[in-house]
Amino acid sequence: MHRNGRGAGGSPRLSRAALRRDAHCAVAGSGRESARGSDAPARGEGPCGFAGKGLRHARRHQGDLPSRAAPPHRAGSGGGDRGCPSGRHPAGDSGSCGGAALIPTRRAIRICGVLLALSAAGVLFEELRRPVLVLDGLFAAAVALDVWRTPSPSGFEVRRVFPERVGLSREFERRLELVLKQAAGLSVEVYEEFPAAFEVREGSLSHGLSRDPSGGPDRATLDGGGRTAVLRTFVCGRRGEYRFGDLRLFLSSRLGLLQRTTRFRGGQSIAVEPALQNLSQTLRLAASERWRDLGIRLIRRHGGASEFESLREYIHGDDVRRIDWKAFARRGKPMVRQYQLERGQEIFLLIDGGRRMRATSTGGGMRGWTKLDWALDAALELGAVALSKGDRVGAAVFERGLKCFVAPARGALQLKRLSRALFDQQPTSGDSDLSNALRELAVHHRRRATVLVLSDVADPLSIEEQRKALANRSSRHQLIFAALDDPELRAAAEDGGQAAAIRACALDLAEDRRRALRRLSSSGARVLDALPAEAAAPLLAAWLEERRTG
Repeated sequence: MHRNGRGAGGSPRLSRAALRRDAHCAVAGSGRESARGSDAPARGEGPCGFAGKGLRHARRHQGDLPSRAAPPHRAGSGGGDRGCPSGRHPAGDSGSCGGAALIPTRRAIRICGVLLALSAAGVLFEELRRPVLVLDGLFAAAVALDVWRTPSPSGFEVRRVFPERVGLSREFERRLELVLKQAAGLSVEVYEEFPAAFEVREGSLSHGLSRDPSGGPDRATLDGGGRTAVLRTFVCGRRGEYRFGDLRLFLSSRLGLLQRTTRFRGGQSIAVEPALQNLSQTLRLAASERWRDLGIRLIRRHGGASEFESLREYIHGDDVRRIDWKAFARRGKPMVRQYQLERGQEIFLLIDGGRRMRATSTGGGMRGWTKLDWALDAALELGAVALSKGDRVGAAVFERGLKCFVAPARGALQLKRLSRALFDQQPTSGDSDLSNALRELAVHHRRRATVLVLSDVADPLSIEEQRKALANRSSRHQLIFAALDDPELRAAAEDGGQAAAIRACALDLAEDRRRALRRLSSSGARVLDALPAEAAAPLLAAWLEERRTG
């Protein structure tokens, strides 16, 4: 976990009683991120708040997190947060930990250096001793005055706000609000612990620290009311649940001789889910059945496969042949007839979570996305469209067997269930067993359904097992096998500028893949071949075809 300097954090206000109350916001069965901040996703508590004197619920997001190792003290810190434990910290004790340590600033250290030099000179020159003693006394008085006039930062009310759930590779904003009326006009630095998988966008980096992956500290000056707010933009390139950790505050004194520092324990969890970038547009076009705009070739309607559902207003791009001219004459505005396919069908999304899905994208805004990331995105988009059409949708991820299972259901809440069950699934290094996964699916789900398998073709030695697995279940279910190609291998095969040996190997692998796809097609399942980033449209088209004909 990065510490953008020295750790700190908050959400709504802090009172110790509220901290204990917010400890109960945990999601049952969730795990925890490593206390030392590895960038593996952690499954943490649900929304709770973090704030200076205590924790209470925030509107957008709050969470209770384990503490992280505090940053090293500055030279001359004099002990820092004595008495604060350094491991996991109970949620009920969140908030400011220990007293406010006093740390001399560079200005104070320089003045001390000058006074030491003058004192050394006073040993040699007696006439300097009295002026040096006077200067020492004035400096000591200035330090004492600075300490007296600078409030303890442990009295800050800290509120940290960010979305509870964000999309993969989508930017989001974190807002940190600080309030301490006695510190009006003073400068404050805030160091925050956040997961190493999160990237600070360049526009949020502190000046002169653009090479610091943590982004450096947040710096601000409190206004006349002792308030300030700092913003920072993050993005995460890996799905899962993560935790923002502690905050450390450094409050500069009025004379600039000292800083008072304290750490606020606590934290907040954030879920990084599949981005579903085009979901709203897909649902809008699917509602009016403008499949061509989704990149889907229109399929000829079969008699009895659809029936009139309702009239709605004409939208630009609708087929003019579906305009109801009588309704147009009655209402004075163009109306189109809307049809529905047969409702109540079942679709099951079976997603490979093995090593075949580990290949990543290396270009564009989705750099670093694995094939599993793209598969989840396409599967949830298809699931949303199917749910909007009244179908029952279920899903599972498999490797040797089923890793997670969501029973088919219909309704708007089902999409949330699917997303929350699948969002933190990561590709493993093991080989997946499609045959065993389909057998387990038959045990969990006995009804006939359209099963969409998102995977890739096996190696030549295992392709026959994959074909048999599809053939054995094709009589029970309508199977659609979507083979997601490796984008790097396809690019190498198509790039004439590649080295001859590399391109020859890529072309040889591409030919093996085509032979494997032909063998899989003989299983009785519908087989699709697509790049991961382009899988959504072929999947929608295949589902529509099965739905209309099946």
